Amino acid sequence: MQDADAFDGVVFLGTARTAKRDPYRLSLFGAHLESDERPLVILPVLGGTLLVTDRRLLELRAHLEVHGAWNVKEFQGYMIQRSIDRESVHGIEHTVQLAVDSVGNRRIEDRLLLTTASGLEDILVSRGPDPTLPDADFAVLRDAVLGRQAK
Repeated sequence: MQDADAFDGVVFLGTARTAKRDPYRLSLFGAHLESDERPLVILPVLGGTLLVTDRRLLELRAHLEVHGAWNVKEFQGYMIQRSIDRESVHGIEHTVQLAVDSVGNRRIEDRLLLTTASGLEDILVSRGPDPTLPDADFAVLRDAVLGRQAK
């Protein structure tokens, strides 16, 4: 478990680039890191956050508990939705696709496609009128994911 100080050198990408670096939120992310694991990149994705470390890619989702008769959801922190070892990732692509839902609404889907030792992994970055991951940010993400692996 690490605190917010572990995130001093992390690169914030996409819409996180202009977000406030909230020490409390970062410490909640740090709860999922091993003591000597180093976070490299944070990227907001649809429904959560992608955290790239020197060892893993962690897709984190908010953990909400339902309390009371009115089904009020209370934030309990983050949980790991998916964990991918960086050394298993052989390639990463950024795709922007037009999608049409069942009622004919047109949306852009901004995705990351990872080629891993166990097959393809698909991460939906955003769905909306425009893509949210600029090419320059993807280049930083790609370098962090495919860069030198931890020993």
